[in-house]
Amino acid sequence: MGLRSVSEPRARFLCPPAIDMICPRGKRSRRARDATLAMERRNGMPNWLEAALLAVGLAFVAWFLACVTAEHKNEPADDAFITYVYARNVSEGHGLRYNATDAEPTSGASSLLHVLTSAAAISAGLDPLAATRALGIALLLSLALVFGLLGASLTRAPPIPACLAGLGVVFLVGLLPETATHLASGMDTLLFTATHAYVATWAAWIAADERRPIGPGRWALGVIALALLALARPEGGLLGGAYLVVLAVLRRPRGTLASGVIGVLPAALAHVALLGALALWRWSYFGDLLSNPYYVKVSNAIFGSDGELLPGAATTARFALVRLVPVAALTLALAAAVRAPVEAVRRGFWLLIPAVAVMFAYSRAIHEMAAGFRYEYPLLVPFAGALVVGLCALRVAAPARFAVTLACSTVVVPLLAAPPNLALSIWLAHPRSVATSWWPQFRPTNALARLGLDLGESGLEQDATILLSGAGQVPWFSRLRAVDWIGLNHNRLSGREAMSVEAMWKYIDSLGPDVAFSILPPAAPGSTGPENDANFQGAHVQRTVRGRGSALFEHWNHERVVESFWREMVWLRERCEFATCYRLGDAWGDAWWVLVYVRRDSPYRERLLEVLSRSKRADPDEDLGSAFAFDPRLLRRK
Repeated sequence: MGLRSVSEPRARFLCPPAIDMICPRGKRSRRARDATLAMERRNGMPNWLEAALLAVGLAFVAWFLACVTAEHKNEPADDAFITYVYARNVSEGHGLRYNATDAEPTSGASSLLHVLTSAAAISAGLDPLAATRALGIALLLSLALVFGLLGASLTRAPPIPACLAGLGVVFLVGLLPETATHLASGMDTLLFTATHAYVATWAAWIAADERRPIGPGRWALGVIALALLALARPEGGLLGGAYLVVLAVLRRPRGTLASGVIGVLPAALAHVALLGALALWRWSYFGDLLSNPYYVKVSNAIFGSDGELLPGAATTARFALVRLVPVAALTLALAAAVRAPVEAVRRGFWLLIPAVAVMFAYSRAIHEMAAGFRYEYPLLVPFAGALVVGLCALRVAAPARFAVTLACSTVVVPLLAAPPNLALSIWLAHPRSVATSWWPQFRPTNALARLGLDLGESGLEQDATILLSGAGQVPWFSRLRAVDWIGLNHNRLSGREAMSVEAMWKYIDSLGPDVAFSILPPAAPGSTGPENDANFQGAHVQRTVRGRGSALFEHWNHERVVESFWREMVWLRERCEFATCYRLGDAWGDAWWVLVYVRRDSPYRERLLEVLSRSKRADPDEDLGSAFAFDPRLLRRK
């Protein structure tokens, strides 16, 4: 059925442009308002009760998300601390440098906005991990209000019930296991999710009425939201540009694409100007226009590629199947239930295209440190927003059905799906202590944090250098100058410039690391190549070569990865002595460890060995001989 044949009763819950096309604005406004008020008198609950329910709901969801964060407080992402290292240097006046003593700035943080918010937290005396977690909770709650107000605007639902619908959807999103991962990780994921939500909401608001002029206030909101999205992640600029293209297609009052382009020109020019300014700043500050090394993974000029065109395709497809498809199906079911017109569905479909396009573009990325669908998760936003709008339309068409649907989806279904030993009962027994156990500061207890704290007790800070592959928690807690051989935070090792693996390890050796940690053992004495080295041929190293611990190893050129691992093991045998180890736990099928080595000719050798030998955080009695043919503990100075 065409939009112009929609009956007046159905128009009560349609977006403003659809109603404008049915009847004149003045008559339509009075008629729609009178019909809505009459229906509210028949079926709605008192405003004060709805307001109280919304306030209680917001408090409950905030408490619930805090408890989820506490449940996973020991699971921060190591990469989050890369951002915190940058933020600390910014806060202390060193600029965007991974090491405060670096001669030149380095671009190794995933999100400039995350760096800035973390730097502000550090300057205010807050722990950046706790601040990021608190910000994530606040941002998720903001989505309930933003989506709710959007639904109220598009469907003429009362604002408070519309925000209740938004809160219900946010609560369901909060139940997802990947939401728990992102709340606890300390990464920029929820920051990118929220900024994407603001842009998608603004785009939907602008697209709702192609004939209504866009005033300065609406443009200003859009420009701010697009700027935050571009700062939240490098691909945010591309995503924001895609929304502007869609708006140009949807806002065509004279039926031509040119008129649509002219209609969004102010926001488009501002967006292009911002991206250009960011590019010029990068060029003047870092000396290049490329994104940070974290994104130089598929075409690494040092380690190459295994030749797979879409290394992230399996993860992306799984996310689409288990997350996007169900939410899209629920939204379509609601659209059918309220008999939404074809035009409204068509416009909603167009607004989903930017997220879907970027999601499939992620298939080209190696999903390193991507637990909880880290890349794809923020692209769930427009689908969640569409679901809220559908619930708001149901609220206008059938308030009683809306109440039952919202109660079942946010109360009954979660309870039925919960395991018998529901954590909620424990949380309710200790509501305050559980919810605040990660605030105002929490130190992780994993192996990398323990090693970083131990090295911090040496007091060496930037005087000593550590060689590593996990570039987050150890540099954060120890403050040692760090060299990351994977190259996420080192320009020469980032993979932008071609270099042989042999030259890479010669360069690393020239930097004179004083201490190193690795998941690899030293090469066995007397071995001359990986093929005759008992440690290299052992199950532990072979699992690591095949990708345990990093998706990079799985998708880089296998021969170069093997060569690099072998050269690292030889470097450890020839240059270092074993100090101690920290158990990582039973991961990927067996136990593995962070093995710590001190360079024999380091001027800080005695101090480092003394600190590590008296550590109460290390696990020096681990049976390494059961995993390695040549026990790393035998690599000690006689």
